[in-house]
Amino acid sequence: MTGRNAAGLLQPDEQSSRSYDRQNTAAMDSIQPAFYVSDEDVTNDKLPTTGLEYLRRVRKEASTCPDIVVADLDVSPFHCKQTVKVISTNGCQPAPMGYAPSLRWQQVQVAEFSHLRQKLLQFRISKDKGKITKRREELPDAADEFGWYQLCFGHNQLHLAGFKDIDMETSLRQPTNPLLSVMLALDQPTVDELLYNHINWFRESGFSHPQGQWLYALLACLEKPLNPESCHSLRILARLCSSLRATLDTPSHPHLAALNLLLCLVARYFDQGDMLDE
Repeated sequence: MTGRNAAGLLQPDEQSSRSYDRQNTAAMDSIQPAFYVSDEDVTNDKLPTTGLEYLRRVRKEASTCPDIVVADLDVSPFHCKQTVKVISTNGCQPAPMGYAPSLRWQQVQVAEFSHLRQKLLQFRISKDKGKITKRREELPDAADEFGWYQLCFGHNQLHLAGFKDIDMETSLRQPTNPLLSVMLALDQPTVDELLYNHINWFRESGFSHPQGQWLYALLACLEKPLNPESCHSLRILARLCSSLRATLDTPSHPHLAALNLLLCLVARYFDQGDMLDE
């Protein structure tokens, strides 16, 4: 996949489109009518007496009608009775001046991310065929939120995520990086659940460098096409990233590149084009 293709920037092939239009028009012209109606003159001074006369009159009236008709209605009386208002915004905050990445940077990141996913798929196939032998990772159950938080971040940040009444003596675990051995051990439902948890932790505890690593690794394992729950999670992630980016005090902030990267992947690789940084 090239950078341009991965970034979703392919433009329509105008020459192919025109060729298709010509072929379609020629095909329509070659279609024979199923029921022939002659082109005799039609007068409106008397009612049609046969089916053919009726069809000729209908065809004549249709030829005088415009292709598109728009009703000219005065809708102002309904404004005060409006009960539902639809907001067209996607919820993303625009990037402050100097904070948005360049288009070229986004294309490169999407191409590298696509290459990483291909390599990860190859490793997963080799693992399933028994060509890769690794020690079995001791991982929490998918529904064990506390266990996963402890695995990802260790015990030092438990209070930030709202975990209370935890026996700290039994939870003294060091954080685990999203290594290949860990990610290969995750099935897709666990990836979906863990992504959902990380987004909630992002919202409750803020963003950190280790969390950025885990989010990137989870996106690399997320299968396409997206299911509705994963799509919803990705859009929430994009909103959180854009909101946090808008509060950064300088373009040299260490979190800016990671936030831009997550936004770029959600919008361009996972096809949420309305959240693009233009």
